[in-house]
Amino acid sequence: MSASEFFKMSAAGNDFILFDDRGHEWPATGLRDRVRRLCTRALSVGADGVILLESSRKADVRARFFNPDGEATFCGNGARCAARLAYLQGLAPARLVLETDRGLHRAEVAGESVTIDMPEPQGFVPMEVEALGRTWRGARLDTGVPHFVALEGGPLPGGILEAGRALRSHPAFGQDGVNVDFVHPDGEGAFSIRTFERGVEGETLACGTGTVAAAVALAAAGRARSPVVLRTACGSALVVRFEGDPKHASGIRLQGEARLVYVGHLSDEAVTGFSPAD
Repeated sequence: MSASEFFKMSAAGNDFILFDDRGHEWPATGLRDRVRRLCTRALSVGADGVILLESSRKADVRARFFNPDGEATFCGNGARCAARLAYLQGLAPARLVLETDRGLHRAEVAGESVTIDMPEPQGFVPMEVEALGRTWRGARLDTGVPHFVALEGGPLPGGILEAGRALRSHPAFGQDGVNVDFVHPDGEGAFSIRTFERGVEGETLACGTGTVAAAVALAAAGRARSPVVLRTACGSALVVRFEGDPKHASGIRLQGEARLVYVGHLSDEAVTGFSPAD
């Protein structure tokens, strides 16, 4: 691979492999398979996704995001990592504008903390869904990717995988399905959030768009108000601020850590010698 230098970053538990691709060294041909291989844990670098930093005529830098299955996506925590790496690499000032497929996002880097503008939620619908012999109450909305937020009284016994799989592809959410967020009070004035992500097809330690969706759903249900603090599965806190009616929230800002873990160089063996799982 010609684009061998990479940056491993983590944002509140979401981990990503980032590349400086301003030289367009990542051709479209074979990109999906390359992403799938790089994200395969234990056999390659392993990550929740790949992010390519590119030049932009509209902003300081552009970022493209890919899920572990190779599909293009949008990612709030990934956007915060992209913003901090752009700053650390001298591609942008501490207060910058990041371009994504969802538009332009103002971001601010302060040490390891990054705050970024997020897309305004679309299609907020309170919902009750029947699955696994019970009713799941919450809301469906799109915060960059579609989510169903299940408002719970406490943690699910045995974890979220069974419920996440059942709700992710539930007929109520159409052919493409949704990410599923399970939210409950943590007893310290904040909320606990755990997310089952499509594309990953499992639990991730954090999800930026899911955190925004959860904050909006909690406020719409009268359980919280801006700013909303949500604690991810790894214990890191994310803060969501917004204005107006939660069902039509605006001015959404997502704040939390975005850490540079290490810088490395790929060998050819990072993407050869194994077949990534479907």
